[in-house]
Amino acid sequence: MSSRESMSFTKISTPVSAVILAVIISSISIFIGYQLWIEQEMNYTEGFAGPAWGAGSPSCIRTSSLGAQIYEMLSTKMTSTEEGPEDFREFSILLGKLSCFKRDLLSPGKLIEATKQQPFRTAQDLEPIAETTARCFAKTIPKRDLMLSFDKWTERGTMLLKRLCTSLKLSEKERTDVLNLFSLFIKDIQSVAEGECLKGDVSIAGQPGPRMIGGFEPASLYNLREYKGYY
Repeated sequence: MSSRESMSFTKISTPVSAVILAVIISSISIFIGYQLWIEQEMNYTEGFAGPAWGAGSPSCIRTSSLGAQIYEMLSTKMTSTEEGPEDFREFSILLGKLSCFKRDLLSPGKLIEATKQQPFRTAQDLEPIAETTARCFAKTIPKRDLMLSFDKWTERGTMLLKRLCTSLKLSEKERTDVLNLFSLFIKDIQSVAEGECLKGDVSIAGQPGPRMIGGFEPASLYNLREYKGYY
């Protein structure tokens, strides 16, 4: 091969090699980008707490052994009233909702993951429970608001449970046991919430901030009777 032919081959092969190299680099970049996108879409934020959905019914039921025990006691019975199935469905939603609330509060990353898909029901909730979780993480929820939410959850849950005891024809002992379990279940969730929501410094968007301003009553007014006159 003459020197002129060799130089011509070198000039042709060099651009071809550059094009091949560029194609390979582009393919690798696209593959890496696709893998990162898939990972983000699947949203691997479960941590060590286990999946919130698909690992039991209702949602997050494995987070609370008390909730799981209550659900097992009720789900093995047959309802005898027309309202029974709907009462059981709503009560199951409440059990799962509060179990997911506990799960998010105890999650290492403090993410609103399990509660973000929980349904809002006016008969149960004062606000979407994901909003309550967010205010807990920011430490901006007043104790009064938190207690009002628990009062409503307790009242609605107890009412549904008593109706289910009748519909499922539970014995007096079974009725007492399941109501006591529900009381312990609520106390467990409330204890976790008070520890996570009401203690610590306020943090909004990563910045420290003040807590919500509350009312103030001077000590000199503690022993005064309620005023019932005209203003």
